[in-house]
Amino acid sequence: NTGSPRPHWRAFLSRLAGFSPATTAQRSEFVQDTIVSDGVTYNVYADPQGTSRPWELDLLPFILPPGEWEGIAAAVAQRARLLNAVLRDLYGPQKLFAEGLLPPALVFGQRSFLWPMQHIAPPDGVLLHLYAADLARSPNGKWWVLSDRTRSPSGAGYALQNRMTLSRAFPDAFRDLHVEQLAPFFKALQDSLYRLAPTSSEPPLVALLTPGPYNETYFEHSFLARYLGFPLVEGQDLIVRGDRVYLKTLRGLRRVHAILRRLDDDFCDPVELRADSALGVPGLLHAIRAGNVVVANAPGTALLEAGAFGGFYPAVSERLFGEKLAMP
Repeated sequence: NTGSPRPHWRAFLSRLAGFSPATTAQRSEFVQDTIVSDGVTYNVYADPQGTSRPWELDLLPFILPPGEWEGIAAAVAQRARLLNAVLRDLYGPQKLFAEGLLPPALVFGQRSFLWPMQHIAPPDGVLLHLYAADLARSPNGKWWVLSDRTRSPSGAGYALQNRMTLSRAFPDAFRDLHVEQLAPFFKALQDSLYRLAPTSSEPPLVALLTPGPYNETYFEHSFLARYLGFPLVEGQDLIVRGDRVYLKTLRGLRRVHAILRRLDDDFCDPVELRADSALGVPGLLHAIRAGNVVVANAPGTALLEAGAFGGFYPAVSERLFGEKLAMP
């Protein structure tokens, strides 16, 4: 440690050096005012400050050099493919048990293993449409995965809001430093849901399913729905008729072909999963089983959030892909 900034920080810090203390304070105040005016919140239950707590965003962005980011992106993409393959096996042929690569007790002992999701063939073999990982640097500076987020990972909407806010606080820096764009990620998400949606002749309708305004990340649900152009719906807005999911509208029922869910797995369908759920859609799993709707992520993906799976992934990766894990 030389006490000097790393090379990839220097261009940005040189710009900050030209700011007076008053200018820096003004930019910081702008960021906080934007958070409040845009209504960016993270809801906290029973918080003495109120349920809707303003999102906290630091004035200084976290900067990574292109080479380091490319390595992280490749490693996380590899892990996403691996976890999707593990889910397909656990809800399908279960060869990983037969080959001794995963202990059955680890899977069947989890409440998050959803028995009704077994032997459902998802479009293109995708159960895990969205994946997120908690990362940290190890003592030697390398990146590690601390935990996997496979249920219905949040954060993408907040990342986009953060980017939009900071790009307005530092417009010149974001333009001149060639910051990696976020829009392609959201375009890919849109395209994949439209592509996987089971339609015949009608254009696909994708809805974002939320538990409602009391959920801690409800801001992100509404923000993403607006950005992606998806209707924001709660379970009571949807109904299953004839193995298909429909949205209730003032003009009658309109078929829904894909659902981006932000609802916990076992709340999705009170008929086959959690009977006391007032948030889900009765008959949703039946529509999934019939191949008439795609749900992203598929119910049952929360299984792999159990940390005990991590120790088995290196051997599973070697067996399934012939690859070593790029990130421990």
